This record gives sequence, structure tokens and C-alpha cells, in this order.
Amino acid sequence: MVSIIYIFLIVLYFGSVAKSQYFPLDKGATCQKYKGDYPGIQLCDGFLSNPDSIYINSTSSQEAIQAIGNLVRQYLSKSESCKNARTFAFLCAFLFPECEKYTDPVTKVTYAYPILPCYNNCLNVTKSCQALTAGLSCATKQTIGNISYSVFPKNTTTYQIDSLSYTNTCENTDLISNSQNTTIQQCFEPLVYHVSTNQTYDKSIGYIFPYKNSTCVVGCPAPLYYTNQWRNLYRLSDVLSILSCILTLFLVITLGIINPKVSRFDKINVMLLSSIFLQAFSGALMTFNGTENTLCPEDGRFASFLDRMCVTTGFLLHGSSLLVVQWWCVLSFEVWFTIFQVGKKQKDRFIYYLVASLIIAWIPPIVSISKNEYSGGPANPFCWLTTFNYRRFAFWLPMGIFLCLGGVFLILLMREIYIIVSSNVKSTKESRFKILKMEAKPIISLIMYFSCLLYLFIYDQWINNHMHIYTDSIPSYALCLLTSTSSKDCLLKSPNIAGFGYFIYSIRVFGIYAFIIYGISKKTLQIWKYNYFIVFIGQKIEQFTNATTTAKSSNSNNSSTTNNISVKASSNMETRQEDEDEHSQSVDLDSNSDTQ
Repeated sequence: MVSIIYIFLIVLYFGSVAKSQYFPLDKGATCQKYKGDYPGIQLCDGFLSNPDSIYINSTSSQEAIQAIGNLVRQYLSKSESCKNARTFAFLCAFLFPECEKYTDPVTKVTYAYPILPCYNNCLNVTKSCQALTAGLSCATKQTIGNISYSVFPKNTTTYQIDSLSYTNTCENTDLISNSQNTTIQQCFEPLVYHVSTNQTYDKSIGYIFPYKNSTCVVGCPAPLYYTNQWRNLYRLSDVLSILSCILTLFLVITLGIINPKVSRFDKINVMLLSSIFLQAFSGALMTFNGTENTLCPEDGRFASFLDRMCVTTGFLLHGSSLLVVQWWCVLSFEVWFTIFQVGKKQKDRFIYYLVASLIIAWIPPIVSISKNEYSGGPANPFCWLTTFNYRRFAFWLPMGIFLCLGGVFLILLMREIYIIVSSNVKSTKESRFKILKMEAKPIISLIMYFSCLLYLFIYDQWINNHMHIYTDSIPSYALCLLTSTSSKDCLLKSPNIAGFGYFIYSIRVFGIYAFIIYGISKKTLQIWKYNYFIVFIGQKIEQFTNATTTAKSSNSNNSSTTNNISVKASSNMETRQEDEDEHSQSVDLDSNSDTQ
């Protein structure tokens, strides 16, 4: 691989050259300012002697050289012996040599010349970086015509235009590496090597540094749990998301689309189920994209606002979760108020609920996405709000308000149930008990949803209040990496995996709960049983069955009639034969009698 890339880079030097007895000159080459590394991909920032003037030949571009350079650096980063400032300074001097300009005093034309890395630097780097030895020869020469040119000059390089010549000294890349403020260090697994010139920016795009000026970053997924445990957690989220997505879609179709009589409670339930569907759909998107790939788009980098799939799923999860808690609160109010106002006609307040819930649910996510707030994280099983203040005010504040309101309505509902059970007034008791029986499933679903929402709220608050426990374990984790025979045995202090798993379960299980309550019911069966489409198919099947039965019956009758005719014909023939035999016998007897 190195040799192929190396050949390509040689072409980058020469481009379209003019033949002479001196080093080839590319008349179309230019001196350019280095555009900088791509976000999150460290290459030559901080490793160039003069980033304001780099040499680019006439047939290439910075983008093309960066693409090749990133492949080379990725290849070299796999070798611990290559992870040093000397190697990367030499590589960048080779990729983007410093550029000097020379103006012809006669023609007044300005030409660009590269300052090539020195031969001795090449020898030193290939000795220390074994990955380069097989593919790079410091004595390599490029032949153009009948003249060979050293790619790595020992001292100076001379160029010539017409009758004039220009000489410059080769680049000593050791001077570049020695001037670096950032130390290149070896990174023990699961830490990942990453050189940063701006740690603040790198942190914002998903890199986590163990300490300031570190060239190592925390691997993704974070060493909070073992790799197989992380994958089991991802699998739990994937399975529950897909199931909830399918089951809630079935319920939305059943109660909201093919339901011939959509009641006031059906409208509320459909909105609640639609919100749960969106919540589950955010998890299903991660599943189809690969949950681990979504949360860890690159080795050593957690998902951030740069990653569209992460942002999309975080946005959907945020808004849909607020919708779920609002419609749960609305449902708890409506169930309580219906029982409390038994016998009175209830107004349909659905349109007011709909408008208010959409405004409250989607304003916080819109603000959050405009501030680049959605990202993954070391302890996140999904993409979520990055900063604690946004989580507090854009999610947990409205969530807490509706949880409290819904909890109050649940308490009032329990009070009404107690009144029904303890009431001695027969007529009132019977009417309320009838209503209570009708609303049994909504009451059960309210309690099930409440238990999950309350756990999510308590767990997140508890984790944030105990975050210092986990961050304080970083020094002992680093000591474990240095002293342990296997880095895989080292883990940061983390939340109990059972509690973390139940946290994932609580946010992904709503759809399954809803199906247990509403999907497995007599009402759902009746809706599908009397649905026009199902009835139409049933009629067609019945017609086909009847037609087949009739055809078989007709064939059977025809066969029976034919058999009867055959039997009768056969019987008649046998009778006639017997009469003829008797007659013949009679004639014979008469004949014998005459002879005597």
C-alpha cells in the first residue's frame, strides 16, 4: 500500500515539468496557503514549517494530496513506532513542501519552487518507522528523459529556467518536529491516537481527551462496560425499537384509520400512539444505520452535530418524548374527569390539546438543533442533548411539569376509584362502576407509562448528581492501563449495568405496553373483523369456496345419474337375456316331445 501511494506522491512533485540538466521545474506550479485539515481528521496542522506557503504543482490540488495523505497517516497510525512528531513532520514536508518564489529578472515571470525534505531526514524516519521501510527508499530517483533526479536531496537542489539557475537548501524536518508544543505519545488500547491543534473544537465534535494537550482520546464506545456488554445493550435497544415501531403502527392504523367509530378517547390514544411511534422510529433509524456506527462514526470520536443521523434521531427522540408525556397527561386528565363528571355530557377538547402539544413539544428541539446540541456521548445509548442546562430546561423541565400534573390526575383518579368502591348509593355506584370498568385499560396504561417516565426522570437526575464519581475514576483507570497485562480488563467506574439497561428498556418499551393494553382486545378484533377490506376479502374467499363446493357437488350428481342409468340398462339387458334363454329351452323341449 505504501509503495503505491508513494508512486502517486512522486507524481505530485513533478507534475508537468520542463526538461533540463537540473531539477525539473513545473512552470504551472503555485505557492498556496494551506487550507487546513478537514474537521476531525488530523493531518498537517502544526507540522508545516510555513503553512502560509506550500508548493502545489500544476496537475494536482490540496484536496487530492490531503486524500492520499489521510490514507498514509491512517496506515502509519497503526504502528506505535511511527507515532512521533519526527514521522509526521517528514510526511507533511513530503506532502506539502515549503514553497519559494523566484522571479526571472529578464522575463519578469515568477516561478514556484519546492523545498524538498533532506535525505538524512528520510533515513532517520525510515529507521524509526518500520511501516515506511518496505515502501519508501530514500535513494529513489525520478528519471525524466535521460537524466535522473534525487527525490530527497542530500544538501541543495538547483533549478534552471532558460540560462538562469536557482538553488535552495533542503528542508531539515527535524527542526519542525522539535518545535512542536504538542508531544506525540503512544496510546494504550482502548485509547486512540489523535493529535489536536484545537482541543476545544475537537471536544465539540466528539473527541474526549484524558487530560490537556493529550494526543490520545477515549475510544468509542467508552470503556464503561466491556465490548460484549455494550453490544448487548445496543441489541436490547434495537429489538425494542423495532417491535415498538411495528406494534404502534398497527395500533395507529387500527384505532385511527380503519376504526369506523373514532371516539374522543380514540383520538387521544391515536395521538399518544403516534408519539410513541415517532419515539420508536428514532431508535429504528439507528438500528438500520447500525447503532454502534451511529454513536461512534469514527474510531475515537463520539457522534456530534457533524453527524446527520445522530442529529436526526436525537431531534425526533426529543420532540416525540415530550409529545408522549403530554398526551399521557391529557389521557390521565380525561379518564379522571370522565369518571368525576359521570352522567354529564363531555366537550371534545381534542383540537386544543393538539395545537398546544405540538407547540410545546417542538419548540425546544428546534432551539436545540439550532445550537448544535445533539450528540452521542460516553454513557449515551442514543443521541441526546449535550449540555446539562439544555437537558434541564429544554427537556426535563417540561417533562417534570407534565409528570407532576399527570401524577396529580392519577391521585385524583385513585380517589374516585376509592369513592366508587366505598359508596353505598346503589345507582351512583353502579353507573360509576360501569364507567370504571370501561376505563380499566386506560387506567392500567397510565400507571405503566408513569412508572417508565418516572424512572427515566429519576435515573437521569441521579446520574448527573453523581457524575463526579465517574470522572474521579479516570486516574485509577490510567494507572490500570499502565500496569495491567491486558488493557481490556480496565474499566472506568460506571453506573450499574442493570440500571442502565432498564433505562434503555424504559424509553423503548412504550409501544409494547400499548399493544398489550389495546392491541390484544375485543375492540381491536371487532374493528378488523368488520373492516370493509377484510370483509371484502372474506366474501371473495367465501364465493370462491362456494363455487368450488358447487362444482364438486354438480360433478358428483352427474356421476351418480350416469351410474344409475348404466345400472338400469344392465339390469334390463340381463332380464331380456333370461327370457330368451327360457324361450329357447321351451322350444327345445317341444321339439323333443314331437320326436318321441
